[in-house]
Amino acid sequence: MISEDSVTDIHRRWYFTLLNPSSYKTSATISIIASLGIIGLNHSSYAHLTELLIHFTLGIGITIGGFFLDLFLLKGTPTNKISKVIHVAAFSSSLWLITILLGLLTNLIFSKNTDIINYGLVGMFTASGLRYGIYVSVFGSRMFRSVIISFILPSIFFTNLLPYGSPFIGQNYVSEIIMGSLIFTIGIVWSVLADRAGFPNLKSTFKILQAFLSAWTENKQEQIEEIFESKSRVGRIRTKIIKFERENKKQVFVVLPDIHPGPFNPIGGSNLPHKLFNFYEKTAIVLHSISDHSLNLPTMSEVNNYLESLNDSVIGNRGTECTLPLQIKSHEFTLTCLSFKTSVVMIISKDSGMEDLPYSIQEKIEKYVKELGFTDIMIVDAHNALGNKISSEEEVIICDLALSSLKELKDRQHYSYKVGYANSLSSDFKFIELGGAGIGVVNFQINNNNHFIGWSDSNNLVIGLRERILSELNQQGFNMLEICSSDTHFSSGKRTRLGYYALGKVTSYGDIIRAFREISQKALTNTTPSTFSFLDSYSQIKLMGKDQFDNYATALNKSMNITKVSLAITAALYIITLIIL
Repeated sequence: MISEDSVTDIHRRWYFTLLNPSSYKTSATISIIASLGIIGLNHSSYAHLTELLIHFTLGIGITIGGFFLDLFLLKGTPTNKISKVIHVAAFSSSLWLITILLGLLTNLIFSKNTDIINYGLVGMFTASGLRYGIYVSVFGSRMFRSVIISFILPSIFFTNLLPYGSPFIGQNYVSEIIMGSLIFTIGIVWSVLADRAGFPNLKSTFKILQAFLSAWTENKQEQIEEIFESKSRVGRIRTKIIKFERENKKQVFVVLPDIHPGPFNPIGGSNLPHKLFNFYEKTAIVLHSISDHSLNLPTMSEVNNYLESLNDSVIGNRGTECTLPLQIKSHEFTLTCLSFKTSVVMIISKDSGMEDLPYSIQEKIEKYVKELGFTDIMIVDAHNALGNKISSEEEVIICDLALSSLKELKDRQHYSYKVGYANSLSSDFKFIELGGAGIGVVNFQINNNNHFIGWSDSNNLVIGLRERILSELNQQGFNMLEICSSDTHFSSGKRTRLGYYALGKVTSYGDIIRAFREISQKALTNTTPSTFSFLDSYSQIKLMGKDQFDNYATALNKSMNITKVSLAITAALYIITLIIL
């Protein structure tokens, strides 16, 4: 089983994108303001108004022209884009301005009289070092090329800081050049060490970073899929399907693939629930099995191979009767079970949320199933509240509840039943947290009583939303047993700490509850007698495996540690430079 910490680490690093302004227009404004600040501080003490206006005009021109100059000079790099170039300009010009301001502060604190141009020169080297680091790591520019490009624009801008008729004489600024060069050199050393942080499992950490960013921010998945596929291995995957054939109505499918819908949009199986929803005639709910990121499909082509293999599904059990639903609760856990002849559906939920369930639970429950004489079971991780990995003690609780449920189901009476289904695609509900399959509700009318199961094509639900839905719908006469999510990763790539929106993060609880109520009513109105067939499908497909994300997380963590050390050394040298000048 893949380490949950590895995936968490990768998601956590995505949070750093929040440091970046959400709009390139904002970054462009920051760049221009910072540039004007640098010029204003540098020339205000001696320049006449007319001369100052000329410097300001030139500065704006150099800044804006610099956006397109950098874009041209970085042509051919993997993630080159005008918005990214402008973001870099915002950071580098801001750092340059801060350097001058801190330099003036040291003048005040230590009673120095160092000229502003000296601090401006240090700022130029510091800004160039930042540009170099981003160009070589994020843009994918080669080292020598990055060194050259990182200095061109700052050097041009620096000439606008010099008074007219006062040429730059290098020997007058030996200390500044030496210290600035040392700061820049630290950046070069960092780039070499950080890029090789994942060796020997990963040849280049930066190439992985560039591929991730291209996919996550630009929807260009070719590079990362190629990397993922090269490290994937063929495995045998089972998919369990219940097909309900209804009188005079479309068939309804409950699908449980032993595949994790990841890693993230638009890569591989990230949109698998929606793909399966479409494959099964748009009258399906695609549930979350006991699975993790090791069972991700690496490419879209592999998703297509998997879908094609489902045409070979085999019927294992069929009939016309089922038991009344059984719900058993203990220690925040709820198990919801239905038995169809000798096949069982078991949905596992926790009030306070939980991460992907461990395989050991599946192994134990399947053992109980065989011992009690059932032929098969669909174990569903409801995935309906954000939470943490369960403890070993909680695993024991779940298994005990499962055993008790199976024993009780064994002796329950079976009844003929009716099935109803409805989906939000026929309504106006369009929530940002949802994938393409929307919200679905299945109704089981057994012994003249209705029992609803709700489902959302989302990556989990926020804590507390499930309880609100269940409570309010039950008060309104809808016996909603459980709410499940597909765990789709279609909605990933958002500027949040998690990198995605769980259902209820953006959309109001009231709108979501209203959607489930209206869809439940539609499911009720088209409830009709049904038969069932339990289908099995086995697929030979490529899976990402347990090592990939561990290797990526290890490389990323090592690279971050190297970065922290490099930043600490750079900061110390930076402060010393400002003090001694």
